Amino acid sequence: MSAVARGFVDELGRIARTPVDLFLLTAMPLLLLGSMAAMIFGGSPQRLGTVIVDRDGGALAQRIARDVDAAPGLSVVARTPDLDAAMAMIRREEAVAAVVIPRGVGTRVADGAPVEIFHQALFLSTGALAATNLRVVVAAALAGEKDVGIEADRLPLPGVTVTVLGNPTLSLEWYLGLLLGPGVLHLLIAVTAAASIGVLMRERSFADYVRGVDGPAGRIVGRLLLHVAAGTLWGVLWLLWLTLARGYRADGSLMLIVLGIALLFAATAAIALLLVAATREVATALSGAVIVAGSALAYSGASLPLGGAGWFARFWSAVLPLTHYLTLQMDQVLGVAPAPFLRAAGALMLYPLVAGGVGLWLVLRDGRAR
Repeated sequence: MSAVARGFVDELGRIARTPVDLFLLTAMPLLLLGSMAAMIFGGSPQRLGTVIVDRDGGALAQRIARDVDAAPGLSVVARTPDLDAAMAMIRREEAVAAVVIPRGVGTRVADGAPVEIFHQALFLSTGALAATNLRVVVAAALAGEKDVGIEADRLPLPGVTVTVLGNPTLSLEWYLGLLLGPGVLHLLIAVTAAASIGVLMRERSFADYVRGVDGPAGRIVGRLLLHVAAGTLWGVLWLLWLTLARGYRADGSLMLIVLGIALLFAATAAIALLLVAATREVATALSGAVIVAGSALAYSGASLPLGGAGWFARFWSAVLPLTHYLTLQMDQVLGVAPAPFLRAAGALMLYPLVAGGVGLWLVLRDGRAR
């Protein structure tokens, strides 16, 4: 049996004897992923509350109100001629958007004004979805009218076809599932891998372990491979849940996403090894793992744009493995060309080579120093 295989078997036996570690690699991922699946199961918010501020009362205004209420993503919760009352409802979170229909809508009357759409930007997802749906509904109602403007962002003009790539249903379940699943597992495996290496220390040194076993480098790799395999397995199960059970589809290759998952957890384990080997304290290494993996989703650029961020935010994003994995994953969801995949996969492979290599060197140095 090779040193890598012996390390894998040793770690498997240790985890089987340690209830906490066994829970972290079996029940905890199931609990976390199951909770997330339940929270985002609805797909996208439906029946988003909308206030109609009707200052006209005519047939076109009535049609706009009916069309808004009939749209599957919207619901008219109130009609009032008073904009202040509508704004008060939005502030009380009784609605997320308001449509102001001016007097003389659809005519050339002197005081005719554009239709206005207000939405709650504090809650970005629901406000943006409501505004998008309202723009489409109001634009359809006004398509045959003349001299009418809409003061929102910009309405799609008649004859222009808009196709949504990667997430045609605008489902938050698909979007959030692709982000949260890998992010949570990334943090969990960082913790379990760091704990696995930490138990090898005696008095802040790996000397006893390095001298006491054959092929210590291979054994350490084998121990970490168990955590890489566990993370990859849970990541694949989560991907299958989203695609097979929930029916979402990636335009690219699922097999390349699976390869990216394995590379992500290899990078995670390598960083955990480096943190333990460099700090020589399990508590400090675990804190570092939480800082690295816990901040990864926020700095990945997938949820919040980093284009206008400071240099440190961009630098921190670039050194985090989750950033490169999410780039790889989203590229495959869109079905892009191979070159971006190769760049992201190559970046992920640097972590086992560089961080893992330095971590192993630090561990093995103890055996030569004493």
